[in-house]
Amino acid sequence: MYDLGKAPQMGRFSYVIIMTIMTTEILIKNDVELGVWQGIGGAITEATAYNYSKLKPKKRQKFLNAYYGKNGLDYRWGRISIGSNDFCLEPYEYTKKADFSDFSIKHDKKWLLPMLKDVLKQKELCLVASPWSPPKCLKISLGEHFYSTLKPWHYDNYAKYIRKWLEAYENEGIKISFVTPQNEPKAIQIWESCKYSYRAQKKLAYKYLVKELAGCNTKILLWDHNKEMLEKVADKLFNGKYATEYGYKEKIAGLCYHWYDGTFPEQMWRVRQKYPDIMMLSSEMCCGFSSYNEQEWQNDAKMYLRELFADINTGASAWIDWNMLLSWQGGPSYCKNYVKSPVILNETEDDFILTPIYYALKKVAELFPADSKVVRCEYKSDDVVAIARKTKSGCKVVVANISNQEQKVRIKLGKRSEEVVLKESDIFSVHI
Repeated sequence: MYDLGKAPQMGRFSYVIIMTIMTTEILIKNDVELGVWQGIGGAITEATAYNYSKLKPKKRQKFLNAYYGKNGLDYRWGRISIGSNDFCLEPYEYTKKADFSDFSIKHDKKWLLPMLKDVLKQKELCLVASPWSPPKCLKISLGEHFYSTLKPWHYDNYAKYIRKWLEAYENEGIKISFVTPQNEPKAIQIWESCKYSYRAQKKLAYKYLVKELAGCNTKILLWDHNKEMLEKVADKLFNGKYATEYGYKEKIAGLCYHWYDGTFPEQMWRVRQKYPDIMMLSSEMCCGFSSYNEQEWQNDAKMYLRELFADINTGASAWIDWNMLLSWQGGPSYCKNYVKSPVILNETEDDFILTPIYYALKKVAELFPADSKVVRCEYKSDDVVAIARKTKSGCKVVVANISNQEQKVRIKLGKRSEEVVLKESDIFSVHI
């Protein structure tokens, strides 16, 4: 179960609704292996780092333990932006000149880099870096926001800019495992963004970034946007002229995606079957902001479980949440794009609050740890979700009730069968 920690519990109704509950059958496909689960993580945005800086040292350590400790969420992954994004205190750039003669990451040294270094003292992370926009000087309209694209004659220069940023961070002791060419390349935003066609994404990645990153260990993940058309996206990005001419298996590891338009497990599964060798990674998830209300946050936790379980069950290697620590308002965000985070800053008490989203993720981290060997679950239900991992004597199956009522579940593996009843918001593990 996940509950509210410090928050008050809701009252109970005094009457009982009697209704028939159907049994959901979950079939464990022990022979359909989906690889090794590499764990979860969160984005270290400037908003998160700024809020983190407000905590006193002892509370900072407590916060780090909650996310990265073995008894916490055991985060293995992180995401950072190359330049500013919507969860910064203000927009900024590393350079204003196309020759990068004024390039500097000085801005990041105030909040972002100190928190990153504290985190990396806890454990080594796989870090994914994404630009929300190229520098204005490389864009057609000299605009950092939604109305602009990268100048075609600056693709090579922009690849050099990303390499320059990687080297600057490496000089600070921070190694980046993966880079994406652009955050949300199909979006028109009121904050930093840059639009790319599929062809433009491929040109930047295959022709220029692959070449520029040849001498370093950083690999490339494509897309970094919503997944409602993920099969089409994969077909576009992993086939055609650039993919065949320049190849991708050496440097382009796979694709990553966001949640915001929906979960789409069928799309995910088709991509996994069609492209079994590519890495699939969820790089951003969050829920819209609302004032703190128990039922709303419990529902958000269920949305997290639906998404996380669907990704694991369709072959995702890892899963990265968005902001790790926001204010009660859901920021700071200079463009007022307020959202929720699993942990909320309680600035008046030099403390933080663990929300139902946090407790849901913690339960999954306990029952389905990183390094698990994932196998496929097949079921048809909007009320329960399930994931399974191999053990020496069978499978460990984790089932979560994401409905608002009791659910009956029958789990089958070959001739073996187990039946369980899950209360509302229950997360259950059974060995079969």
